[in-house]
Amino acid sequence: MMGIRGIINTCLLFFMLIVLAYGQDCVWNKDTDFPIDPPLLLDSSFELIRPVMEGSLRIVRVSSGSSVTVACPGTLIANLGQPTVEAQCAGGTILAIDGTEWELSSLMCADSVKESIHRNLGTCGDANVGDIHSIGFDVYESSGYYELIRVCFEPIAETTLYTQHTLYGANIAAKDVDSSRPSFKTSTGFFSVSMSTVYTQDSQLQLMTDLLGDSDLANSIIDPSQQLYFAKGHMSPDADFVTEAEQDATYYYINALPQWQAFNNGNWKYLEYATRDLATAHGSELTVYSGGWKILQLDDINNNPVDIYLGLTDDKAVVPAPAVTWKVVHEESTGLAAAVIGVNNPHITSPPTPLCSDLCSSLTWIDFNVDDLAHGYTYCCTVDDLRQAVPHVPDIGSVGLLTN
Repeated sequence: MMGIRGIINTCLLFFMLIVLAYGQDCVWNKDTDFPIDPPLLLDSSFELIRPVMEGSLRIVRVSSGSSVTVACPGTLIANLGQPTVEAQCAGGTILAIDGTEWELSSLMCADSVKESIHRNLGTCGDANVGDIHSIGFDVYESSGYYELIRVCFEPIAETTLYTQHTLYGANIAAKDVDSSRPSFKTSTGFFSVSMSTVYTQDSQLQLMTDLLGDSDLANSIIDPSQQLYFAKGHMSPDADFVTEAEQDATYYYINALPQWQAFNNGNWKYLEYATRDLATAHGSELTVYSGGWKILQLDDINNNPVDIYLGLTDDKAVVPAPAVTWKVVHEESTGLAAAVIGVNNPHITSPPTPLCSDLCSSLTWIDFNVDDLAHGYTYCCTVDDLRQAVPHVPDIGSVGLLTN
């Protein structure tokens, strides 16, 4: 009888261990449990599952039994030969797929995940002058597109009016950090000039010589040693995104505007830092809109103002350098928002007339030197006031001021 009891007890223990295992959350260390080319993981609401900081570890956590979509857009899950599969959290580091248990580390993509652009999704901007395009991931080919960045692009001047993305404050501290950066991608149908050429310093020096009528003046305007050249200014920046796949997807010319490097690497960068710090401090999601307005003007050799376009052909001028770039930060959960504007001209010697009444002193999260003319003079205002001056700014409804 004791032998039978022992067998029964052993079976019960084994059964309990199985139950306990399947009752556990799935927990993965982002740095040790993911494959080299990781898949995207999405939850049942079709939201990306992102890591969070738990102590000093970057942890991805999924509740026991929850459905997980495992996706390698643009490539295949190497060991399954499929781009996308449905899985279930089986506890620990295990996902169950069609009755088979898999370690997440075995579900690597055959190549890096690839983003895609969905085009002409509607119109945008004042008087509907812009077209809406989207950068994201085709999780399922026919249906199941995950949008990262929405772009409002004006095709006549070949310029981006604004972009829109979400900053995840609860996750940004656990983001992937990779010192290497991909090259910017053009994608066909947006630009009639070579974007890789117009952003070269040699091209810009020749452009300024032609526009301003004097090579010495041009050499004082374009001076790489002083960060005086036009850089590809991310509107939705890579560092606002959590996973490497998301970050790499930001590298499209339609997600950039010509910014002086002194500004791009100065107060515009500090504004991005401040926005991420705000999201982290609140642990909330921020909807961020970023765009440009008007055309930068510089004086030629005869002191006549000249519009600055990086793309000049015999019959048209495209890719304008904006006079200002702006950012609207909207915390939808609290109904608060603020607008911040940076002047895209490090050559100014005095502050220009602002587009709206400056409120930067009321925004405690704006913690950099907004009066620095050489690195992008900056001011702040309500979203309504900015929309009065810049009609392309999206209407986000009635909001209070996001002060801290």
